[in-house]
Order: sequence, then C-alpha cells, then structure tokens
Amino acid sequence: MAKNNGKFTLFLMLCMLIFAVCFIIGMDKCEYAAKQVNFTDKHNMSTARQIVNDRVQNTSKSVKVNGGKIELLCLMYHNIVGNNQKQGDYEVRVNMLEQDFAEIKKLGYTCVNRKKLLEVVDNKKYGKYAMITFDDGFYGVYKYVPKLLEKYDMSCIVSVVGEFMDKQDKIEYKTRCSYMNTNEVKELAKNPRVEIAQHSYDYHHIKNGRKGVKIKNGETSDEYIQTFKSDTQKLTDKLKSIGVKTKTYCYPYGEYCKESESVLKNLKYQMTMTCNEHLNYVKGRESLYLLGRLNRSANCQNINNLIAKACNKK
Repeated sequence: MAKNNGKFTLFLMLCMLIFAVCFIIGMDKCEYAAKQVNFTDKHNMSTARQIVNDRVQNTSKSVKVNGGKIELLCLMYHNIVGNNQKQGDYEVRVNMLEQDFAEIKKLGYTCVNRKKLLEVVDNKKYGKYAMITFDDGFYGVYKYVPKLLEKYDMSCIVSVVGEFMDKQDKIEYKTRCSYMNTNEVKELAKNPRVEIAQHSYDYHHIKNGRKGVKIKNGETSDEYIQTFKSDTQKLTDKLKSIGVKTKTYCYPYGEYCKESESVLKNLKYQMTMTCNEHLNYVKGRESLYLLGRLNRSANCQNINNLIAKACNKK
C-alpha cells in the first residue's frame, strides 16, 4: 500500500510538472504572439504614415515648384539661314538655333505649343516652360527647323503673312530672304510639331500713318474694327483653303491696341503675342493675351544673357 501511495504521489507530481511546463510554454507563445501583433500593427502604422507623408511631400512639391508659378519664356526668331550665311538681328544660323534648343533643355524649360500650354494653365502645372516662335514665314524655317524640332523633341509656332505668301507664289527661285509660298505653308502645317499662326494679311508695313495693326490717329474705333476684322478674315480664308485653322495671332512689329484685342477675342483667338521683351508669369487663360517675347538676335552670342536680361524686366 505504501508503495502504491508513493507511486501515486510521484505520478501526481509528474503531472503537475508537465502542466506547469505547458502553462509556461503557453504563456510564452501568447506573449510572442502578442508581440508579433504589436509589431505588425506598429509596422502597418509606420507604413501608412510614410505613405501619407510621401503624399503630403509630393503635394507640397507640386505646389512649390518654381514658387507656385507658371513661368513662360517666349523666344521670337525670324529667318533661319545656313551656317555659312550672314546673320544679324533677324537672321540666325542653324548651328546657333541648335545651340539654343540644347540650352533651353539644360536650363530646365519644357517646350510647349498652344494646346499644351492651355493644358498646363488649366491644370495649374507649375514650372518653367518655353515657347518657340518664328515670325513672317521665311523659307529658311521650312528648310531647316523641322529636323531640329524632331531631334530635340520640341514644337514651335510659325506666324505667316498672307501678302508675302501670295507674292512668293509668283516667284520660282529662292534667296536667303525668301518667304514660304502657299504650298510650303500647307506642307509645313502637316507637321504635328508646328502650329501656323496669323501675322496679318497686309499689315506688315509702316505706311499711311499706321504701324502694323495699331489704330491710326484720327481713325474711329468702328472704322478700325471693320478694317482689322476684314484683314484678319482675308488671311483666315486663305489658310482655311489649305486646311489650316489659326488660334494664335502674332502682332506685326508687336504693335496692338485695345480694339485689336477685342476683335481677336470675339473671333475666339486663344493667344496673342507682342514684341515686349519680358518673361511671362501665367495665372489663367486670360494671361495668354499680349504675351511678351524675346527677339533672338544673332548679336547676342549666349541665350543665357538674353534670358537674364528679360528676368530683370519681370
């Protein structure tokens, strides 16, 4: 009997020991599991916080880009000539134009056309943008510019004069200062990197008391509006006949008046350009009227100097 009691006692103690070990192990597992849950929760919270912070930072960056401004640099070129030809205030050699394109990209400007600029303005995509324009419709633009636009992934606006086109239609030969004829304008307009703009039909003159399209002294508003509207419509019809629609008007000599702006806005033009040399800071679509442009003269060797000069005029 004593032996049996001893065996029973030993058995009972062994059972209690096993129970204690299982209890301790169970507690450790629970504690480990709890720690794992706590770690997972903290990790998820940290990840979520990081995602939120990233979004906030990204939003902050988008708002603070360029000080929350849309800076628009408009460069105004005229004729483009071969590298062995004479250049000057209104004629730039091909190699200088190419250097400008490369430098514009290095300076952090994004090249835009009118449609892209409207998208930038509507969506408040703050940053530095450049618009390349060529006035008068010179043949050199047709000959040299498209290849460079393709090479540097850029676009441009080419403003043409109806009278110049008509005169060139009657001339078979080309010189350094020739203009594009009607068929060449039609061909150039097919390039998706090129927008054709109005530069008047017959206002690229200083005559009879008028400079460009500006209202003359003694001319009534009604007289002027009728005359200017007629000239604009004449070039509109000519361009329409070759499949070209215009939404941009570049003022000859940069001359304009309140009446000219009123006419063009009523005709649904979306952008007008002057020769006032300054950078543009665009706030809305209304800011796209009377844009300033910098004349790219070959006498200014470095485009950085041209831009720096414009910055002082802002």
